[in-house]
Amino acid sequence: MLLVAAAFVAARGTAPDAKQSDGTIAFVGVNVVPMDREHVLADQTVVVRAGRIVSVAPATAARIPAGARRIDGAGRWLMPGLAEMHGHVPGPEDPAYRDDMLFLYLANGVTTVRNMAGNASHLALRDRIARGELLGPTLHTASPWLSAAVAGTPDKARQAVRDYRAAGYDLIKIGSVPRDAYLAMAETANGIGMPFGGHIPEGVRLTDALGSRQTSIDHLDRYVEFLVPEATDTAGRPAGFFGSGWVQFADARRIPDAVRRTVAAGTWNIPTLSLVEHLASSETPEAMIARPEMRYMPKRVLEGWAKAKREFTARPDFQPEAARRLVELRRRLVRDLHAERAPIALGSDAPQFFNVPGFSIHHEIRMMQAAGMTPYQVLATGTREAARYFGPKAHFGTIVPGQRADLILLTANPLENLVNVERRAGVMVRGRWLPESEIQARLEKIAAAN
Repeated sequence: MLLVAAAFVAARGTAPDAKQSDGTIAFVGVNVVPMDREHVLADQTVVVRAGRIVSVAPATAARIPAGARRIDGAGRWLMPGLAEMHGHVPGPEDPAYRDDMLFLYLANGVTTVRNMAGNASHLALRDRIARGELLGPTLHTASPWLSAAVAGTPDKARQAVRDYRAAGYDLIKIGSVPRDAYLAMAETANGIGMPFGGHIPEGVRLTDALGSRQTSIDHLDRYVEFLVPEATDTAGRPAGFFGSGWVQFADARRIPDAVRRTVAAGTWNIPTLSLVEHLASSETPEAMIARPEMRYMPKRVLEGWAKAKREFTARPDFQPEAARRLVELRRRLVRDLHAERAPIALGSDAPQFFNVPGFSIHHEIRMMQAAGMTPYQVLATGTREAARYFGPKAHFGTIVPGQRADLILLTANPLENLVNVERRAGVMVRGRWLPESEIQARLEKIAAAN
């Protein structure tokens, strides 16, 4: 067994040097997409030292410290790294697989992950990455799923919040608890300043979550149910997967009210459009697992995704017409929430349902554009807005001095076409430069192991 494990690790290769910074680095003559507003600063030099952006200045006037490593930025664009605001990092059972998934995020320019997996091992993992001992995106770690077993009564829910806060989690992940326990949890969390987000439990209404100022609603959970007028006869049908069982009863005229309530509450939405759209797609599971990025996932994971899609397409509440309506309604919700400036952050729920870590963000941003947002507006949800979610101490999401040096160097302008976000020349995470050649070499090792 030890020999097998050793061979497995060797096949995957060791992670690149995880040190936090390569010293002083200067991106010379680059076009900067700072994401503080919609504009491009042409022919700039950006200096990075000790994991932070030191200066951004016109190339003709910039002062580059002696001995700095220079990266040619001519004809290239530099934008902030992206955030995956609903990601999952594997647990400690398979460290090589976990480290591969961390690298897949980075390989696609995802330098921050709000990790919703809820595993106790992730507390130490978060800190190891922050110290530069392991290469990976900066993690913000959610608690284990708040279940009825742990928090099924008001008293247990209050204690769970206090316990998870004391353990060092960054967020309470909402799962399945009764309404009275949910309300007690929310009151306690708000009282001690502990964010809570994720699902809205069955029996808890959208209005309850918004009234309790749930920090984030992920997957647009319970919005469809809110759009169904209370007097509607649903013929005893369950609401189904994110409201798919009731979507035919939804009244779009209620959307402005849902949006107004969301804005008033200040609650964030992480839509994860791809979670539903991949399942609703008419594309066969076999065609989906033949996509190029699937070669980086273990066979057992791909088989699980294919099985799940087959099961969903067989559900009575997820037939083509209901699935199409659900996709259209979710896109309209995103468009209308954004139009009224309800806070939205980018997330795809990887690795779930054909969402390969990192790669899935590119699917998500195209779906958000299809919902009616411009390239700049979409990218803002994964950069500046994601940082705003975490508050003033986030220090990422824009290219200005003092921010964390999480950057993507591109060969084309991302504001002109979102596909250009995939045209990388390299990624920087906390000042550590990963040229595209190094990224591709590691990806090949991961593919070979799978």
